[in-house]
Amino acid sequence: MIQLYKKYHVGYMCVGIALIVCMVVLMIWLGNKHWYALLLVFFPTILLIMVNATVFTRLTSKKLNNEVLLLLSNCEANRYLAELKSLFEGKAKQGVIVSIYNTLLAAGYAAIDDYDSVYECCRKITAKNYQFGRSQSMIDYYIKKDQIDQAQNEIEVLRQITAKMRNPKIRETSEINIRNAEYAIRIKQGNYEGAEEHFKKMLDTTKPLYPLTKVSYSYSLGRLLVLKGEPERAKDYFQTAYELGGDTKYKRFAGEQLQKLEQDI
Repeated sequence: MIQLYKKYHVGYMCVGIALIVCMVVLMIWLGNKHWYALLLVFFPTILLIMVNATVFTRLTSKKLNNEVLLLLSNCEANRYLAELKSLFEGKAKQGVIVSIYNTLLAAGYAAIDDYDSVYECCRKITAKNYQFGRSQSMIDYYIKKDQIDQAQNEIEVLRQITAKMRNPKIRETSEINIRNAEYAIRIKQGNYEGAEEHFKKMLDTTKPLYPLTKVSYSYSLGRLLVLKGEPERAKDYFQTAYELGGDTKYKRFAGEQLQKLEQDI
């Protein structure tokens, strides 16, 4: 991850090299006097090298979030994809970074309704720590393609992964995604019970409520109300999705629904 930004990569390497040089010098100097001094120098240096990696990884993650990931949250999906591809160009060749890159790409492609590309990205997500992202994207893919049995199987896979998560925030997000998927399947099957309450609760309680989250739940609510035979109530939700949807699929879908509702009057 650190190699995504040159200044952080250079800083990380310089600090690491400096720590190793200092360790070697101290070991040569102190080793002739006290043999145990070698251990007193070696282990603290290893710890500092690990701290160095952690610090620069966090700096990289923060910069990536502020400069790229927020674009998707703000419904600038195509710009998000372009920035992501430019940033990772030539760097996502092997290792964990390939899974990171394709997990992020899949989210962008889903936002513009390009699920064939989502599927291709998921095939490249192989790192163990990113299997939850692959499962979430594959659930969306299967639901989109009306492959409900496969979607339910993938939900169970994600449920097992979620149960083992140690980070409470990531676990909560994964649990919400599971509930969203379950309601999406029920709605497709004609079971609307509890869906409206769930979507409204998510709109009321999600903090921070980024535009992408708001438009996705707003569109889902509008579509649900149309299916329930309440088109007038649906209009406000579709309007919200249309106005805030940027270049995502939700703006297009909401616009189509609003146009259809106008024609039905």
